[in-house]
Amino acid sequence: MIGTFVLSAGYQDAYYKQALRVQKIIQQEYRQVFKQVDALITPTTPTPPFKLGEKLNDPLTMYLADIYTVSANIAGLCGLNIPCGLTKDKLPVGLQLLGAPFHESTILKLGHHFQQATNWHQRRPPV
Repeated sequence: MIGTFVLSAGYQDAYYKQALRVQKIIQQEYRQVFKQVDALITPTTPTPPFKLGEKLNDPLTMYLADIYTVSANIAGLCGLNIPCGLTKDKLPVGLQLLGAPFHESTILKLGHHFQQATNWHQRRPPV
């Protein structure tokens, strides 16, 4: 970490400006998507959940576990995670509903309809 800090010293403003440019591109892409649809449904994570402590020595896997939720934060989208099943190992799986900025009511209504049609939100995995 010290090496990274030393190598990046003096470049923070350039990195920040580049990050803002990337954020703007991501926001513009989502704006285009939400002109065509009211919501996106995605998995919450790219892989089934792992057991507590199982991936402590695998930081890349742990980092990638939230890859689908990060773009919502960067783009300023509203999002809702809802239980939607269990793996064969009885670990919970979620789906993510994403909506345009400030369209929380749409996402909450969709989430409510999903929960009315299913009972995943009432199920609990064995502890």
